[in-house]
Amino acid sequence: MTVSRNKLTKQDINKMSLYSVIEQSCFSFERMQAAGFTLSMVPTFKKIYGDQKEEIAAAMMNNMDFINTEPHMATFLMGLIVSLEEAGEDREMIKGIKTGLFGPLAGLGDAIFWFTLLPISAAICCSIAKDGSVLGPLLYIGIWFVAAISRIWFGRLGYTLGVNAVSTISENANAITKAAGILGVMVVGGLIPSYVSLEFAKKLTVAGGVNVQGVFDGILPNVLPLGFVFLLYWLFKKKNANVIVIILGIIVFSIGMSYLGWM
Repeated sequence: MTVSRNKLTKQDINKMSLYSVIEQSCFSFERMQAAGFTLSMVPTFKKIYGDQKEEIAAAMMNNMDFINTEPHMATFLMGLIVSLEEAGEDREMIKGIKTGLFGPLAGLGDAIFWFTLLPISAAICCSIAKDGSVLGPLLYIGIWFVAAISRIWFGRLGYTLGVNAVSTISENANAITKAAGILGVMVVGGLIPSYVSLEFAKKLTVAGGVNVQGVFDGILPNVLPLGFVFLLYWLFKKKNANVIVIILGIIVFSIGMSYLGWM
């Protein structure tokens, strides 16, 4: 039997994308995001199938199995699914695409939003707030408000790409993830001097009055904080150092250098 389908509008996709903000409010350890994920798409299913309640129920049940992905990427996946439902694609195929994509999409979304945007925006806004400016928290709120409503764009993108999204994601996921990681490392690295304070006492001199700190500043300003961060990275990455041991070591080192009057 041919199932009649109504065409979704841009407003329908926008509403679905905004509904997806509450996706994780229906979280469970059995199905993770499934309930909220499906609930966000219900208005579009009703628009597609009208009063055909059996078709609406079948579309809902097809999305009630386990899913756990990055929230923005979930909205993208919703757009993709409703596009395929509207086109009358086989539901087993739709479920297979969703199951195959939510893992890779989680990694892509995490790289963009939680490993890049979050540390960069927090570092910049905290630096502004440290100077006593209210612009810091306001800017942070503004950035994440834009990130929240960007779901509209992700929903539209998923709907527009449809089944072609599978090949597009496969071709570009590695490049996007790598670029986001490089950007995050560059920005966070540039903010090291704002968060790591390490310098020798100005009265500390050697070789007949040569200021020790001046020597390091002459080589490269803030070279000591940079070197300290690289030392910690080396200890964690290459030596698998224990975090507690590192913290205690820093405390002992700081007390000792302060007692000697060297720093």
